[in-house]
Amino acid sequence: MTSLELLYHRRLAVSITLGVLAGLVMFATAQQPAPADSGISAFLQMVPPGAVNKGAFIPSFDSTGRRTSLITADMLRRVDDERIYAENLVVQMFNADPKNDVRIDLKTAFYQMAGSGGVLRSTERSHVSSPTFDIEGDSLIFDTAKNQGRMTGNIHMVIFDSSTLSGEVTPAESRPTK
Repeated sequence: MTSLELLYHRRLAVSITLGVLAGLVMFATAQQPAPADSGISAFLQMVPPGAVNKGAFIPSFDSTGRRTSLITADMLRRVDDERIYAENLVVQMFNADPKNDVRIDLKTAFYQMAGSGGVLRSTERSHVSSPTFDIEGDSLIFDTAKNQGRMTGNIHMVIFDSSTLSGEVTPAESRPTK
C-alpha cells in the first residue's frame, strides 16, 4: 500500500468515526428527554446523599409511554448533592427504529449535575455499541446539556456496514436482479 493510499484510509476512518459520533449526538438530541428529566437526574432528586442502591433499574419514557432509555447499575451511590458514583453502569437509549438504539457500558462512572444537564464521566475502559458500530476507549466524557461526548485513549472502532454512514451502495445492492 502506498503512503497516499494509507493517508486516504486514515482520513476515511477519521471521517467515519466523526460521522458515527455526530450521529450518536443527533440521536441523543432528537430522541432523549430533556436532560433535567432524565432518569439519573430524577434519581439524584429523590435519594439522600450517602444512600446506596444495589441493582438499580431506572427507565425513562416519552409522553406516549414508549421507553426511551434504561439505566441499570450493580451499584449507585449518591456522593453529595451534585454527584452519583456508579459501578457496572449500562445506559441504553431506545429509538422507534431499533437500528438506531445505542448502549453504553461503563465499569465505573461519575454523574455530575450541572445546571440543566449533567456530565457522565468514566476513566476506565468504556464501550459504546449499536447495531451498526462498536467503539471502545480508555475514558469517556458525555455532557448531557450540550449533547457532546468524547472518548479518548486506545480507541478501537468497528463499523459493521459503512454504507449506512456514507450512503454508498454496496456491490451486492448494485447488481441487477433477474
